[in-house]
Amino acid sequence: MPTAQELPNIDRTRQPTLESLFDCWQNFFFAHRNSDALNRDLLKIVVEATQADRASLMRFDPESQQLRITAAIGIHTDIVDQTIIALGDGIAGWVAQHRQPLLLPSGTDIPAHLNEYMHQQSISSALCVPMMIGDELKGILNLARMNDAPAFTPEDLWFVALIAERQAAALQTAQLYAELASREQFINRILESMPISLVVIDHKLRIISVNKNFLSKAHHDDQYMIGRPISQLFPPALMRFLQLEAKISAVFSSGQTFDGEKMVYRAPGIITRIYYYQLIPIKSDSRVENILLLMEDITEREQLGEEMRRAERYLASVVDWASDLVITMTPQGEVITWNRAAERVSGLVPDQVRGKSFLSLCAADQRRALDTQLRRLIQDEECIATEASLITSNPQQQVDVAWNCSAMHDDTGAVVALVAVGRDLTERRRLEAQLAQSAKMASLGVMAGGIAHEIRNPLAIIAASAQLLDEHPDDDELRQQCTQKIVTSAQRASLIIEHLLKFAHPPQERFRLLNIHTTLEETFTLLGHQLLVSQVALHRDFSPDVPRLYGNPQLLQQVFTNLILNACNAMPQGGQLTVQSRLVDDVIELRFSDSGHGIVDKHMAKIFDPFFTTRVVGKGTGLGLSISYSIVQQHHGTMEVVSEPEQGATFIIRLPITDTYLAAAPH
Repeated sequence: MPTAQELPNIDRTRQPTLESLFDCWQNFFFAHRNSDALNRDLLKIVVEATQADRASLMRFDPESQQLRITAAIGIHTDIVDQTIIALGDGIAGWVAQHRQPLLLPSGTDIPAHLNEYMHQQSISSALCVPMMIGDELKGILNLARMNDAPAFTPEDLWFVALIAERQAAALQTAQLYAELASREQFINRILESMPISLVVIDHKLRIISVNKNFLSKAHHDDQYMIGRPISQLFPPALMRFLQLEAKISAVFSSGQTFDGEKMVYRAPGIITRIYYYQLIPIKSDSRVENILLLMEDITEREQLGEEMRRAERYLASVVDWASDLVITMTPQGEVITWNRAAERVSGLVPDQVRGKSFLSLCAADQRRALDTQLRRLIQDEECIATEASLITSNPQQQVDVAWNCSAMHDDTGAVVALVAVGRDLTERRRLEAQLAQSAKMASLGVMAGGIAHEIRNPLAIIAASAQLLDEHPDDDELRQQCTQKIVTSAQRASLIIEHLLKFAHPPQERFRLLNIHTTLEETFTLLGHQLLVSQVALHRDFSPDVPRLYGNPQLLQQVFTNLILNACNAMPQGGQLTVQSRLVDDVIELRFSDSGHGIVDKHMAKIFDPFFTTRVVGKGTGLGLSISYSIVQQHHGTMEVVSEPEQGATFIIRLPITDTYLAAAPH
């Protein structure tokens, strides 16, 4: 676009134009005003100077590539509001597209559609000038004379081009002023909205600015604060204690931020508050112009922190004095906390176990099974219940503990710790042993007749053989036969008595490797007469690939005895009892299936409850299956029953053999 100075053949001596220029320059002098007011006043002066019938000032939107009217004279308001001009449309669109002024009519060739546009709009002469800043289009200044009015002159074009050039700069200046004011307001809103007190201090240690938060905290207005020395901001004792003036001076000298510390401050008429303050240098280039004092009110935070510490101490005390063992671990199983109950039961103090693996503090033969359960807990289980013996300070002593373990998660769901709550089973085991012994005595009463018969038969054979020896002392062959029968019968009676004593006496040994089939056969021998009297046919279905099991043979024999006696009671008219053994996925599965009357549905849920029995009073204690269930649990196994009325019942015992390999391996 040619500048106003470059337009040829114009008369710059016209008085009205110079007066109008003066008015325009006065208007530009206040270019920092609102741009809408600037546009209206400027357009009014230009219309008066050029005698235009109508005029408009259009703003160019670079995003939409369109022109919109921002000020107009001689154009109806409805038309102004609805007018949007695209590049190339009409006179203004053509000038915006080509970035050059246009004076119509003109001797130069112009597109025919512009002449048509002037005719349709009854425009006799048009003067349209782009407002440019460098190569950037800001808008269009558009003038028109209507009907038969004389045409605009080159002098008018020179004048309008000069004004458009200056108006573009003025509009940009006004825009920059508006943006600057908007940013200042935005920054002020941020400062006033900050929940932190701000105080700006000059080199003379005077207050030159404060924000709204500080005024509300100090209960003063800004007129009272501004210009006062910083020494009047706080009580003298506090100033001396904090040495605040010396610290401010040090920041001025060094230009380094003072990271801050706590201070307790009480303004007149308000309660004591706790602040954390900082001193930040405000620099111009490398010189420190002012110091910014930031004061953050941390009273509630300190109070909340104290309440949290008090709650933590309370919770820690609850855990520490709990009667149950409470242990926390890392997700890797390393001990973090060890409460007093754990210390009392194990004899190990927290310093001895902190950082150690929890598994290393449990019995060696149970570590693998416990490790498997803890891994499941980390993956997806919410809680697990298990039993594991805890090692004590005495290497020869272990304590049976029932554990309930759960995982602690953070907000993202990740496991951050494991919690194990344990209960000492020493007293429970003692009571269970007493109940088990009572149940044994009850079983012995049931077996008494069969045992007496089993012993009476060998004794009768011995007596008869002795009588024959007495009557025929010289018969060598008879003597040899009688002697053999006496020895065989004595051995038979001795074996029965040995099994009886082993069953009746409380177990004195801990778990050991055993052959489960041998334990079953010893039980069958002990109950052989009972099965015969009850007319129950025993069928064995043992799998040869069943390995040795780590367990207590006496306790397991008690379980088998209870199941066999229950089967006999369920078949009063006789029947068949099948005992199967299988190896299924490192688990020994034993099945005791009878052909009796079965178990009704309403009794299934109670079958393992203590003292539950369907037998008449005096015929059963209701402890057999409950104790059997407990014994199986001690072997980390499970026990269940499957039954339908009149279809018999099957008791299924599953005993893991994982611990077998641990027990066999060297420690």
